[in-house]
Amino acid sequence: MAPKYRFPHGASLFYFTMLASAVPNVTVIPLTSSCVSFPGYDNSTGIATPLKVVADSTGRGIDGISFVPKYATAVGGGSWGFITIPLDASANETAVPMRCGDGSLQAQLNTGINGLLWQTLVAAGTPAESVFGFGLPNLPDPNYELEPYIHDIDGVRQPGVFIGAVNVTTWGFNYQNSSETGEYYFLRLLGPNSHNLATGKQLNEGEFTGYIKVDG
Repeated sequence: MAPKYRFPHGASLFYFTMLASAVPNVTVIPLTSSCVSFPGYDNSTGIATPLKVVADSTGRGIDGISFVPKYATAVGGGSWGFITIPLDASANETAVPMRCGDGSLQAQLNTGINGLLWQTLVAAGTPAESVFGFGLPNLPDPNYELEPYIHDIDGVRQPGVFIGAVNVTTWGFNYQNSSETGEYYFLRLLGPNSHNLATGKQLNEGEFTGYIKVDG
């Protein structure tokens, strides 16, 4: 069963470093918001591919696991859904292809009658539910556009590029179990005003933090 979906507030982007993160003492620094910031960038095409995108720094067994899509059917046709971490280890062998194209992180996804297409990935929903997904409309507020960042610990740049928005790269990992789609974690961006509205706490019950890391 897919997580409940609503939509986010937009936010202007500005340069600063942010210490609040899944790992203590990490400073988050924005990179140029274009594909040139990703590994494997080809100047002749403007595309960075292929990208290995994995869960990172969760402190759980899912670190290093690649993402897979969970599809839902939108009204009027077409596909939308969520980019998730599966608990079934075999699913990691069929991880969704990813790249940076048109300045955005994209996944090659099955859109139904239109077949496989590269779709831009976003963080969509209210600030409390900014879910990592695709094909989600900008209603009533625009989705967060995902951007590349680097992590610095005590002045040392860490390997990889990290995905986030509004100068935040920390994501909440939430467990789901469905007879149709199996066990998986969906992710929500822990940006401004992302606390649980019912409890007032930063994290949902059972939720833990981590990053989306691009290894190459």
